[in-house]
Amino acid sequence: MRQIKPNSYLKMPVKEMHSMEQTNHTLVDVKLTFAYLAEQPIIHTEETIGNISKLKQMRVIYKGKPVSVPALSGNSFRGQLRDILADALCSRLSNQGKQLLKFNDNDVYTILYSGGALSERSKAGDLISDFNTKLPSMRLMGAAFGNRMLPSKLAMTHIVPCAEETQEILQGMYESLDVSIIPPMNEWTSARNLIFNDGPLTRKDDSKDLTRQRFVDIEPQTDNQETPQMIYYVECIPAGTWLLQQIYSKFPVDQLELGCLFDGLSSFLQQPTIGGRRAAGYGQVRSQFQGKVGSEQVNYPQDFPDTVKDAVCAYQNYLIEKREDILEVLTVQTEEINE
Repeated sequence: MRQIKPNSYLKMPVKEMHSMEQTNHTLVDVKLTFAYLAEQPIIHTEETIGNISKLKQMRVIYKGKPVSVPALSGNSFRGQLRDILADALCSRLSNQGKQLLKFNDNDVYTILYSGGALSERSKAGDLISDFNTKLPSMRLMGAAFGNRMLPSKLAMTHIVPCAEETQEILQGMYESLDVSIIPPMNEWTSARNLIFNDGPLTRKDDSKDLTRQRFVDIEPQTDNQETPQMIYYVECIPAGTWLLQQIYSKFPVDQLELGCLFDGLSSFLQQPTIGGRRAAGYGQVRSQFQGKVGSEQVNYPQDFPDTVKDAVCAYQNYLIEKREDILEVLTVQTEEINE
């Protein structure tokens, strides 16, 4: 099994470009197959029954019968990538946090970090043209602007574990990877072995924390108030599980959109995690991917081709050169932070 080593290109310096006229407007298709090895248990729950948070599952046909297997929705990873792209954008617009960004329109913040929300009453529809023109991340990820939708150029599948029951649906992804990356299909276990209850876990009742009550006056709980649930279990996918996912462009992307995508993926790959409760140590994975950008092969953890490196640099330079224009589109004001 190949070992993943840190790569210097994950922190690529921005190349100096004389003008944005050097931007390459060639459109390319992107298709990447990711293989994740869980190094810690993975959580992705969808409902709670009693005191057990149940793992999200998808139905597949196995030997002519429907069965359930654990899976992470593609939308969960999309939301994670959207947050990474929004953080990187705000970091650069705020001069690495030296200036405070003040959004004049709360809808803009929601669009950046959550993809917006459909609403007849929202006036965010007026923003769609400028967002589409000035922000490559919006063209890449898409968003809702009031009662209007900006379609996404990027699609992604569910993150599905390698199991006996998923061999048929993962066949194409499996064959697109080098055979040395993941175990052969005859070693894949049954999906019923890929769910376990982690716990008991506890939730602290902050209303009974006497230390915090030095600063806050908490009214005593009445008898008819529900007592917070303190002990619970959560279903997890165990460490050691392999999972596969594909990310691909529905429409060809330009150089800035390509750079935006790989800028975000580079940040993700520095500390790759998937699923929920990542701050508590869950969801840590070892990540590899293989695929194509246009006609060029792209493999991680190998070095990215120059096409990708140039695209990332072009995108980063674009954010620097067009900073004032982007701040105006986002209806953002900046304020110096006093040290």
